Amino acid sequence: MSFFDEGDEPGTQVRTPRQQPRRPQPRGRRQAIDDRTLLVRRGAAAAIILVVLIALVLVIKTVLDHQAVAGLRTYDDNVNRVVDGESGAVVLPVFREIDNAFNSSNPIDVPTALQQYVSQEQSDYRTVEGWSVPAQMVGAQRWLVEAFGLRYEALNGIATEMKNALAVGAGQATAIRHIAGEMEKLLSADVIYRDRVQPLIADALAKANVTDAVSASQFLPDIGWLQPENVANRILGYVPTSLGGPPVTGSPGHELVAVGVQTGPTTVVPLSAGGITKLPYTTAGITFVLTVLNSGTLKEHEIQTDIHFYKAGQNTSCLKSTATIPLTVPGTSYQSSILFAPATCGVNLPTYFNEGLLMTAEVQTLPGETDTANNKKTFDIEFTR
Repeated sequence: MSFFDEGDEPGTQVRTPRQQPRRPQPRGRRQAIDDRTLLVRRGAAAAIILVVLIALVLVIKTVLDHQAVAGLRTYDDNVNRVVDGESGAVVLPVFREIDNAFNSSNPIDVPTALQQYVSQEQSDYRTVEGWSVPAQMVGAQRWLVEAFGLRYEALNGIATEMKNALAVGAGQATAIRHIAGEMEKLLSADVIYRDRVQPLIADALAKANVTDAVSASQFLPDIGWLQPENVANRILGYVPTSLGGPPVTGSPGHELVAVGVQTGPTTVVPLSAGGITKLPYTTAGITFVLTVLNSGTLKEHEIQTDIHFYKAGQNTSCLKSTATIPLTVPGTSYQSSILFAPATCGVNLPTYFNEGLLMTAEVQTLPGETDTANNKKTFDIEFTR
């Protein structure tokens, strides 16, 4: 009997093959590959950022360089504009006014005309002084302000002294010397501009590779204006004896022919030397008219006329007024209108009303004038309300 004959035949058992676990790749090798990839990526990103930063820096530098160059050019343009404008609007007209001013048709207007050029020069000075400038131009700007300041100061001094320079009087020589001194300031300003301003601007432009030109600027026409004798000769046409010139040929002199009171636009009532003349006084004042004859042989300029009043025991120093005749020529009469409305008396003026006052009218005595008895006239006046 077979061993397997007994009982049931055993069932067949099917075994599922055991799945072998996947062997992991070696950890160290994979980690090395990942690190290299990461480093490469980081390097690439860093390179890109660096390129972007360099490009940004270059762009910013280009913009800043462009702005800097533009600032230099703008400053140079501003300087050229103001010095070129000064030449045409101030320099040329000033010397046209003062050259032979004594023999001009209206010498009395010369000081007034000069004042408008003083105002223009002051405006140019304030303009230059107020500029905000590039760092490369700070030195040039400092000297430019100095030059324009000297020019304004000198021109103002010339205009101030011109009236006395044109008048034949004791202060004429002093005024002319002062004008010569102011001309020295103009020369100093020219030297500052030529030797400081121009070179410093040109150097800054050259360093920035800018080829723009710098305008020249010269206020004083020539150094002859530095000598008082030359100044006198150019302004007056002669050198006064007070400055070493030869004696003037001829005799100076004026005569006060008549004195009147203006009562209408064209009406003048002569004052009488006999008795007291009563004159109604209003807030508009009283206009006295002095008739002056040039009785000499010389042309005269800036002739002063005046009136003043006197009363014994009273302070009448405020009771005076003056006027000026611009030009007189020999043998010709002129009328000088003097408005008497003394503001210096203020509220005290009525205290002189209804009081007998001695009025003196006169034309100034000229240097060298020998006959002065006919330069003044006196009248008895009483102001009434």
